[in-house]
Amino acid sequence: MPEVIHLETKRELFVDYYLINDCNRTALQLHHPTPADIAIKYDQAWETDENGSGSFYTTVFKDKDSFKMYYRGHINNVCYAESKDGINWHKPDLGLFSKKGFENNNILMEMPHTRSFFTFLDTRAGIPESEKYKSNMERNRGADRDGLNLYVSKDGKKFNRFGGNPGIPMSLPNHFDSQNPMFWSENEQLYVIYGRYKVRKDGLLGKNNREFDKHSRIRSTARATSPDCINWSEFIPMDYSDTGSITPSAQLYTNQTTPYFRANHIYIALPARIFFGKLKNHNPLNEAANGDCSDGVLMTTRAGSTRYDFTFRESLLRPGIGDDNWTTRNNYPACGVIQTGGAEMSIFVQRRYYQTAAYLERMTLRLDGFASLNAGYQEGQMVTKLLDFTGNKLELNYSTSAAGRIRVEILDEYGTSIDGYGLDDCDGLIGDEISGYVSWKGSTDLSKILGKPVSLRFVMNDADIYSLRFES
Repeated sequence: MPEVIHLETKRELFVDYYLINDCNRTALQLHHPTPADIAIKYDQAWETDENGSGSFYTTVFKDKDSFKMYYRGHINNVCYAESKDGINWHKPDLGLFSKKGFENNNILMEMPHTRSFFTFLDTRAGIPESEKYKSNMERNRGADRDGLNLYVSKDGKKFNRFGGNPGIPMSLPNHFDSQNPMFWSENEQLYVIYGRYKVRKDGLLGKNNREFDKHSRIRSTARATSPDCINWSEFIPMDYSDTGSITPSAQLYTNQTTPYFRANHIYIALPARIFFGKLKNHNPLNEAANGDCSDGVLMTTRAGSTRYDFTFRESLLRPGIGDDNWTTRNNYPACGVIQTGGAEMSIFVQRRYYQTAAYLERMTLRLDGFASLNAGYQEGQMVTKLLDFTGNKLELNYSTSAAGRIRVEILDEYGTSIDGYGLDDCDGLIGDEISGYVSWKGSTDLSKILGKPVSLRFVMNDADIYSLRFES
């Protein structure tokens, strides 16, 4: 018998082919976020200069009933913003550092020897209150770079050094010269970090920085883990589904990998994909802003995996109309996806880098709506791999047109329809629901088939399914 996927009650998103065995006139479809508003403007003296703003490397996360944002203020300081709803953001006067004659500002840390910083909320059970927030910072710039320093805080504003020196040592060449996301993984019961390193185009790692030049190196990602945030494993290069190797198909300047808040065994990655030497528009005000263009893409990985599923090669985030975002380091997604409404989630995107009107844009997607299983007007079907579950009803996040419909048939391990759960028994779903339940002859109850390996056969037209879950 083929391997059985144990779903339990975990939510699964249609961002990869993890569940899919066979498709006929159905396909996975990427969905592009919608511009919503300007989250923050980089308009303070410590966030910009006469050439424009170099504010960068943003992280956003929920903290109980509010939200926190961390970002690099221009070049060499870390700035902080907060929000009650994830939509309206405020830069508080922290009063921790004086900058350019301003005593009151939102600077929480200076970065004299580095340009990268990352903060996360530590959700590990039993963690001391003084270590509730953790950060990493690139230890040095240039040839002296040897790892990351670690910091802790009880309020997310005042940070102190933590761990060894460096807190996370470098174990691959050209490491850490970008934003390096880390988090406590409930599924792995480990701290996980995704750090940038550079691999040669021929797939070799090299031994040191001198083996690389800008023409032979590809920016990629490696992963390491720790049980205590003190003792770290060696970094393991991630491989990519589209190339089948540790060399990605394009330069990935950031990786922005974080657990998805509605399915924390799935890690969503929103890398910035950069194309050196590809230039649409010349910025006459700042030569540093010329020489490349970039967009944002979607990748995913799973708890414990060293592979990125690069299911959709096309851009998730295009630069857009106008020339303002067709210069360097634009359209870089922030790290973090948050819920900002009953059916809405938000991501944040860097715009107009190194221009005087630089800002961070909030963009929205349907909850779970990075991608979907889609069928056009003509009816199609998808059959899942064998799976089992612990819930007693099937929940779908779905949308149909008025002409569309979704039906579900449950098959046994031999591919035979189970009595009472056939296609003609299914009542069918129409409408647009974040949480809708499949029923057969008026009943949603699946208790009769609990513990049995089954496949789901979806028959649908003019419809999308974004996620599924067996609910208890």
